Amino acid sequence: MRSRRTTLALIGAVGTLAAATPVVAHATSSSSVAPKFTNPLQLKGYGGGEPSLALDPSNSKNVYVTAPQGIPTGANVVFGSSNTSGVGLWASHDGGKTFPISHNLGSSFGGGDSDVEVGTDGTVYVADLEAAGAAICTSSDHGKTFSSGNAAKSADNCQNVTTNQQGPENDRQWLNVGRGQTDAVYLTYHDFAGGFPIMERSDDHGASFAPCGTIIDPQSEAGRQYSPSNGTLVAKPALDPSGRMFVEVTMPPLQSPPVGAVLNSLYIAVADHGCPNGTVFKNYKVYSDPGADLGKIFNSVSVDRAGNVYVISAGKTKAGQSTTNVWLFVSHDHGVHWAAPIRVNSPNLRANVMPAVVGGLRGNEVAVGWFGTTDSGDPNYMKNQWRYYVATSFDGGKHFSQTTVTSSPIHYGDICTQGLFCGLLPNQPGNRNLADFDELVVDPHTGELIVAFPGDPWNRPDLPNGPNDYSSSAYIVRQVGGKPLR
Repeated sequence: MRSRRTTLALIGAVGTLAAATPVVAHATSSSSVAPKFTNPLQLKGYGGGEPSLALDPSNSKNVYVTAPQGIPTGANVVFGSSNTSGVGLWASHDGGKTFPISHNLGSSFGGGDSDVEVGTDGTVYVADLEAAGAAICTSSDHGKTFSSGNAAKSADNCQNVTTNQQGPENDRQWLNVGRGQTDAVYLTYHDFAGGFPIMERSDDHGASFAPCGTIIDPQSEAGRQYSPSNGTLVAKPALDPSGRMFVEVTMPPLQSPPVGAVLNSLYIAVADHGCPNGTVFKNYKVYSDPGADLGKIFNSVSVDRAGNVYVISAGKTKAGQSTTNVWLFVSHDHGVHWAAPIRVNSPNLRANVMPAVVGGLRGNEVAVGWFGTTDSGDPNYMKNQWRYYVATSFDGGKHFSQTTVTSSPIHYGDICTQGLFCGLLPNQPGNRNLADFDELVVDPHTGELIVAFPGDPWNRPDLPNGPNDYSSSAYIVRQVGGKPLR
């Protein structure tokens, strides 16, 4: 489900270079560096908007993808080609070459959002958004079967009526697993009533969760800017090798109109030791500008093996910019200070949305994925033709090697970034087939990328007599050439 902050807008800290001039990353021309990928593999059987992606840390041959299927009793949003609800899940045991296992998991009242993570013991965790809470499903046999709560004790299959409901009054939930002698499982979301970011922790393999910390410090600049009437946009958290937790939060100005408020400030919340009970995160400003618009749509945060922190965002960093770009923000001191935003995409791509970022296995290695078009600087232009792109950098974002992953367009028309209100407002953009994000991961053994992204190439407004299918599918590609992130 789209961030509550945008929903409300449509209905009624320390040491930063926030004012620095944006810079442009230089392109590298070496074909041996640019990543090369397999042809996109369509994951069939269920809808594939905003796919989440996870690898088994102990065996990267085990690859898992989930996608939400819609909330039939809620907002009437369906991302799939059928009227299923809950979560579509696909499992691969050959590194993403094939996906022989697929399930429809979660609640018959769910399907708003999904996320997937894997523990150090191979346990697969899936979260299904019901709005009233999130259904937590687990698998102890590499995705073959699922149950609610503790897989060893629960007998149900985590379908239709689920018994493990967590995170009351929940929107856009994320899962993380902290590595250690015993995995800590984190559930992060923001509440509907005030759009306030909340993190809960489980120390019993997802069977139960309890609040563990305060993400927005009321005494920080972020705390002073937060308003329940405007809410927040919260990215999936990231953990560095030492267990330090990073949560990126994007906000509009404190004094914002009830309709049409833009996200112009990025903050990072940092907890040095994960999220034990009572933690108050330290809040730092990543970037802010009165003319910025940086919510196209979910932002992303990641950390490389050396502890450098990367935040990616799409939109405009200042007023008057005619194109919508992908911007990388980099910190070399655990989120305290941030360099000026770096434009990642090549200049011929005029509109760019839905960015994702992942840090590499060495310092200053980073990869970014996104949708881009050469047709217009406006993502809402109805004649846009979109392709998916990935770019890698081995010097902390100073130089990028960009690859076109989909040689043909993977989406036609507009990409609406107004969440649940796409298509509901007169004369406003309405195509939300792709939902809100995509995801990249790095194989911890090879440094090669695996990427999951949505697409609907058959939905073409320029071919009115084409297939009458306005749903999307999840696609996956694997890196097979170019320089890996190791």
